[in-house]
Amino acid sequence: MKQNISIILASGSPRRSELLRQAGLEFTVFTTDADESTDITDPEKTVEELSRRKAEAAAAALGSDIDKKEVLIVSADTVVVMDGNIIGKPVDERDALQILMSLSGRTHYVYTGVSCIDTRENVTESFVEKTAVTMYSFDENEALDYIKTGEPMDKAGAYGIQGIGARLVEKIEGDYNNVVGFPLASFIRRGYGRFFFAE
Repeated sequence: MKQNISIILASGSPRRSELLRQAGLEFTVFTTDADESTDITDPEKTVEELSRRKAEAAAAALGSDIDKKEVLIVSADTVVVMDGNIIGKPVDERDALQILMSLSGRTHYVYTGVSCIDTRENVTESFVEKTAVTMYSFDENEALDYIKTGEPMDKAGAYGIQGIGARLVEKIEGDYNNVVGFPLASFIRRGYGRFFFAE
């Protein structure tokens, strides 16, 4: 099928790019330096706000390059939440160990906010997806072995469910791809698929 609009993914995440490619979508990656600092503590509001900032920053940076063109700008932000507290990426290996041990044997939640700017209609829309993730109980030695792989260091919650970190995950409730970083099925089923394929 022929894609009927230009898609810009305002994210440098290789995992988000891979998910969109798996769905057969063609897009251009455009990253920005959007301000990701926030005083918001509610995780749903946090990811919605930050994803919107990224989309708006991309639109502003592209400026006249997208004026009067049919473009959909897509952005996303993902956080891991335990006991109501947002857990970011570990700052070092010690921090990664503390994060992982706090998750051991417990259920936490992954929230992803997605924002889309449709330049045809001059409309910005956002939604948030939530997935519950339950981890197996594991000891510090297992956590340290995982940290030595280097995989946890650039990931919120200090693990990657799509990689070696899958061995720590007992079960999930909700969208697996949301934990990876982009709720693809929800994105399509909410009507955004209309931008990608000609009818």
